[in-house]
Amino acid sequence: MTIFTDNRLLAAGLVGGTVSRHRGNMRQSDDQIPLYQELGISPHRMLHFHQTHSDTIVSVSNETQARAVQAAPLQDADAWLFTTSGWGGAILTADCVPLFLWDEHGQAFALAHCGWRGVVKRLPFRVASALRQTGVDGKIFGWLGPHIQVCCFEVQEDVATQFSPQSIHRKDGKIFVNLNVEILQQLQEAGLNPQYIKTPYYCTCGDKENFFSWRRDHVRDSLLSFIYKP
Repeated sequence: MTIFTDNRLLAAGLVGGTVSRHRGNMRQSDDQIPLYQELGISPHRMLHFHQTHSDTIVSVSNETQARAVQAAPLQDADAWLFTTSGWGGAILTADCVPLFLWDEHGQAFALAHCGWRGVVKRLPFRVASALRQTGVDGKIFGWLGPHIQVCCFEVQEDVATQFSPQSIHRKDGKIFVNLNVEILQQLQEAGLNPQYIKTPYYCTCGDKENFFSWRRDHVRDSLLSFIYKP
């Protein structure tokens, strides 16, 4: 099993990353329990929601809020924002971008499920803005986990027109979208310094050995991304 992560996340006292496909399909929360136990995380302290490709953020700032989210039916949302310890959040992807954001001291941390529809709805901008509004001091870091890259994300004109021109790549009569460029632009608009944002080139569609991909296989197997503060 491999967990793709950013060492700066660990240095801030957080645990998280994207789990490779070697762990199996993580679509059901029960399948995630053994992984959390191996990492020393109580599965009951990991929160879940129902992803809908929206721009909705669930904020958790204390124990009461966390337990309320846990006790309620799964709500429709696509991003977590935490300003408390002892809790974490999970998302599922199979080509969409798992966007991790956190301040250098680990006081505030976020994880967003950024499908292309969520990106068009400016979810990256909203999450980054919300994190900044928590009042954290110091640097804010970002890391884009494994997702479909520009090499494989071919779209039609109706989708391409919803993105900025800088994110569009045309080759041999085909149109491709670079989600890294689009998300980085939104994070900068929210006031984040681009030198603290990492966009490693892990392509879920192009790397069948390590990742599930809806675009490649049309099977609803999912990768788990998670973030947690002990």
